Amino acid sequence: MLIKEHFGDPGGLTRQFPYMKSTFQWKSDDFIISAEKLANPNNKYHGLEKLAVQYRNKGANVLAGDLWLIAAGWRRNTMDPSDERHMEALQFVLRNVEYDRAMAEWKKKKLARNAMPYPSLFGLSDA
Repeated sequence: MLIKEHFGDPGGLTRQFPYMKSTFQWKSDDFIISAEKLANPNNKYHGLEKLAVQYRNKGANVLAGDLWLIAAGWRRNTMDPSDERHMEALQFVLRNVEYDRAMAEWKKKKLARNAMPYPSLFGLSDA
């Protein structure tokens, strides 16, 4: 009732926001969730992978490793095993699990800096 009173039809409200228009240039997935994004079944593991990176960047390697592992399980259950890209992605995720576990162990044991595991040792980029 309030929408109709103040904006006319529901389109009157949505026209107030540029990102509701079909001509809007999407800049970032973090800014807006679209129906296309929600309909994509891969979002569950892609979201976990992004979250794992955030936790790694905060130094929470145990949690990051767990998130990578959950993402790997979801990815494996939904992927097409004959698609080489999916297999490469799964291997990448599992290398991240190994790296985060090694980092967590290194921190736990308070080993010297020269014993620190580097991403390149796990087939990951140092960047």
